[in-house]
Amino acid sequence: MTSAPTSQATGRLNAATALAIAGALSLFAALMVHEILTFGGTGHGLINADRTVCPDIACPTTGLLLTAHIAKAIGAAFLFSVIGAIWVDGLARSLIAAAAFVGQYLLSLVGLASGYRAQFGTTWAWWEPFAELLWSPILTPALLIVGLTLTLGIDRQMRRAG
Repeated sequence: MTSAPTSQATGRLNAATALAIAGALSLFAALMVHEILTFGGTGHGLINADRTVCPDIACPTTGLLLTAHIAKAIGAAFLFSVIGAIWVDGLARSLIAAAAFVGQYLLSLVGLASGYRAQFGTTWAWWEPFAELLWSPILTPALLIVGLTLTLGIDRQMRRAG
C-alpha cells in the first residue's frame, strides 16, 4: 500500500511535469511562429536557410532560431515546474501559470526583436525594437491567447490522464 507522503510527492511531481511540458511547448510554438511570420520570408525576409553563407555576424538562420527557442523553452520549463509543484491544482495554479506565460512571452518578444536591431541601423532604446518591428495588433494578442489556451489545456489534459 502506498503511503500518503509518497502519494503526495508523486502528485506534485506529476503536476510539475504537466505544467512544465505544457508551458514550454506552448511558449516555443508561439515564439517560433511569431518570429517566422514577422522576420521570415513573409515579413522582413531576414531569416535565412541553414545552408546560407552569411557575410554578416548577425545572420539569423532557421537552425539558430530553433536552438534559441528550445533553450528558452527549457528555461521556461523550470519556472513552470516550480509553479506546478507548489500549486498542484485550483484557480491559483491557472492564474499564476497564465501570468508566467504572459510575462515570459512578452519579455521574450522584447529580447527577440532586439536581436534584429543591427539590421535596421538605429539607436533604439531597449523596448523600441519590439514596438517598431514585432508588435502586431492582430498577431501578437492572437498568439498570446493561443499560447495561453494551449498551456492551460495541455496541462489540464495531462493531469487528467496521469
